[in-house]
Amino acid sequence: MTIICDGLTTGVVAVHMEACAVKHLLISTLPVLLVIAAPSALHAREGRQAPDHQPATSSQPAADSKTLVYADFEKMENNRPVSARGGLIQMFSYEESAVHKSTFKGLDGADPPAPELVHVKKDDPNHAMKFDFSLRAPNQWAGIVVEIHGQPNADGKFVPDDVSGFKELSLQVYATGIEILRLEAISKAGGKDVGTVFPQMTFKVRPGFNTYQVPLKAFTQPAWAKDVRVDPKDIFKALTSINLTAFCDQCELNKQGIVIVDNLVFEK
Repeated sequence: MTIICDGLTTGVVAVHMEACAVKHLLISTLPVLLVIAAPSALHAREGRQAPDHQPATSSQPAADSKTLVYADFEKMENNRPVSARGGLIQMFSYEESAVHKSTFKGLDGADPPAPELVHVKKDDPNHAMKFDFSLRAPNQWAGIVVEIHGQPNADGKFVPDDVSGFKELSLQVYATGIEILRLEAISKAGGKDVGTVFPQMTFKVRPGFNTYQVPLKAFTQPAWAKDVRVDPKDIFKALTSINLTAFCDQCELNKQGIVIVDNLVFEK
């Protein structure tokens, strides 16, 4: 299925609509029942995450691994969600117009801000991340970003993952109030930083809670990013985070709704 965004082909996403059990859940009717997950109900690690100045063990995917679970939203540390291997999950907003601020609601009291964890169905032990968003018009550009790190920092530095051997990134998404979401592959290992011009792709969300399979080759830098060009393959060789953004460009109407995400998994 070819996904079209603002008249441009932005990537090929295989959308699987089959109903699955627990971790592969499909919801095709509204409303979605959301139950906030209590921290005590999650499989939280004992103790606290090591501070940045403490060394941490890098957990790289094995060469023969068929999948790498990047984030399944089943774990909390210090009363906030972390990725499957303990990486930071945080949120931030941006907008062109200071008068028309982008706002969001996630986990109450989280600093830095983070999405909350919810049960999508009552009595379902599975958790997913969820946030509410509001993008106000007029705005040349505006968005709400969830930044998901694969691993905790070590010695104050980002710990990269080499996921270049995988072919796809799979994730489950339910969204209201917005039709297109953006994924961005970030690498800040070794001081590498090309600002907001990392490889990215957009996809159109469909009604219900669906699984999307995004080929890694669909990630490209925007055409306007001319000053610093990078090879997406190099970014995936030293990936430090995946960003998911609810956004609008040339915003003429207010957008508000919710986004629920589960099971970010790299697959071969």
